[in-house]
Formats: sequence, C-alpha cells, structure tokens
Amino acid sequence: MKKSVVTVISLLCVTASLCAQNLIPYERSGKWGYKSPSGEVVVNAKYAAVSRFADGYGVVYDDKTGLAGLVDASGRMVLEPKWSYLDLCNEGFVAAYVCGKGKKMWVDGTWTFIDLSRPDSLFFGDRGVDMVGPFIDGVAWVNCAETKTMRKQRYMPVMDKRGKKEIGRDYLLGVSESFMMSDLWARDDDGNYIVYDGQWILVDKDRNVRTDMEKPYQMVGEFRDGLAWVKRDGLYGYVNILGEEVIPVIYKSVQGAPGSETTSLLLRPESGAVRWVMNGKGEMAWLNEKGEVVIDFVKFNGKIPVGSVVRESMWDY
Repeated sequence: MKKSVVTVISLLCVTASLCAQNLIPYERSGKWGYKSPSGEVVVNAKYAAVSRFADGYGVVYDDKTGLAGLVDASGRMVLEPKWSYLDLCNEGFVAAYVCGKGKKMWVDGTWTFIDLSRPDSLFFGDRGVDMVGPFIDGVAWVNCAETKTMRKQRYMPVMDKRGKKEIGRDYLLGVSESFMMSDLWARDDDGNYIVYDGQWILVDKDRNVRTDMEKPYQMVGEFRDGLAWVKRDGLYGYVNILGEEVIPVIYKSVQGAPGSETTSLLLRPESGAVRWVMNGKGEMAWLNEKGEVVIDFVKFNGKIPVGSVVRESMWDY
C-alpha cells in the first residue's frame, strides 16, 4: 500500500513538472508560435513575434495590430493582445504599458500592474503611472511623477536551426526571468543611463503604500538582502521592505547608488556589516542590516587601512 502511494505521488510530481515546463518559440512562414519541449505544437504560428517563456508565461504580438498579449504554458490566452508592451516582472505580476495614438512610445505612455490571479483588475484602476519596478518580496517601486524617463527596450534574437543568431532579426519583447531596477533605464549614445528624478513610493501587492506619500524619493534602487537604497534632496539612505528608513537619508553616497565607489572592498555578510555609507567629509562607515554602525567612520582616500580597522579575513576581495 505504501509503495502504491509513493508511486502515485511520484507520477503526480512528474505530471506537474511537465505541465510547468516552459514552451519554446518556433517560426513557420514568417509567423511565430510555441512548441512543447518534446516538439508538439501548443500555440499555432500566427503571431508577428513571441517572447521566451518566463514564470510559465510568454508574450505574443498580434500580427495585425502589433499589440502584446500573454499566453500560459497550456497555450491559453491569459491577457488579450491590447497592450503596447508587456513586461513580465516577478511574483505573479505583469507590468503593462499603454501608449495612445499620436504619442511617443516609451515617453508619453503610462504603466500599470496586472495581477495574473485577477487579470481583469488593473492595479491603478483606469489611471497609470510614469514607471513601475519589479515586485520583490511582495513590494514594488512606483514613480508617480511625469519625468519622461525612457524605459529600456528589450529584444530577443531570432535563432536559426543551428542555434546561431540571425543578424538583423531581433524582436522587441518584454520578458525577463530576473528583472531588476537597472532593467528599467534606457541609455544614451554614450552608454549612460537616462534617469530623471521622480516621486517614488513603495507599494505592496494589496495596493498599500508603505512609504510616506508626502515625502517620496527622487530615485530608488532594487532590494538586496532586504534593503534598497533611496535618494531624497540629493542625499542617500536605505529602506527595508516595510518602507522603514533603517539607514537614514543623510549620506553623501551609499553602496550601490549612482556614482558610488565601485572599487571599494566590501565586507562579508557574516561580519555583520552589509552596507557602507559615506558622509560629507568623505569618511566611510559600515552598517549592519538594522542601520547600526559596525565599523566606525574612517577617512577614505582610495584605500582602506585594513589592519587598523578589521581583520583581513572579514573582507571580500
């Protein structure tokens, strides 16, 4: 009896695994569709373009309108193709972009979230916002100001039967398994990010605002180890996923923020120090996840006096 139960459970696990497999894009007569990993056609080749699958979903582009929709691993249409762009973020939410007729793509449109468990309900109702970031640990950054910041466009290379990229045949898509805040920003001809100060707030999946609406942030970073850098009035600090400023916004520079020193040595997490900050005097300190000083401020001149501050084994080279 026990063996039979184990066998049934094993079969169910295998079946669930097969159902969860991502589909594979294929082309026929200039149109795109999806096949299963075994080669069975699941979605007929009828779209102008399709994306790679991520989190069990793929973006498809209507061959007549050029608008984007969403299909799941069974080939079912989850979102009808009526969006200018869809960006698969994280944790069951899709970022959807709408650009009206006569408006400039990536600049004059608005963004919203769509909860795939309730695809008919838009996160911000009939209104959109200037830009949205990915959901990480149940929270996401949202910019409420009209900044005209351009979102980066992502492309998928078209591959030939030998798996080689066909030159000049990239398709504009919106899908990423590991979406980050840095994926938001377009770059100029010199490779620099084009980012304007905005009014960023933190929201959770239940549409609650977790940061102070009266004191939004100019710029924000993604969450790493439960903390994200934030900027207000030209100064930097960190917030946790509850929206609390665990490291106050009083520093000239902090680890990970634009313009921060990328060559600085970083402490290993087991030392208790997870972030560095720099004050107006150019002095650096290392803080733990609660914002408490682990290593007090020392003068930074391109080199840190390791021997006089911490044990060498605490550093991550």
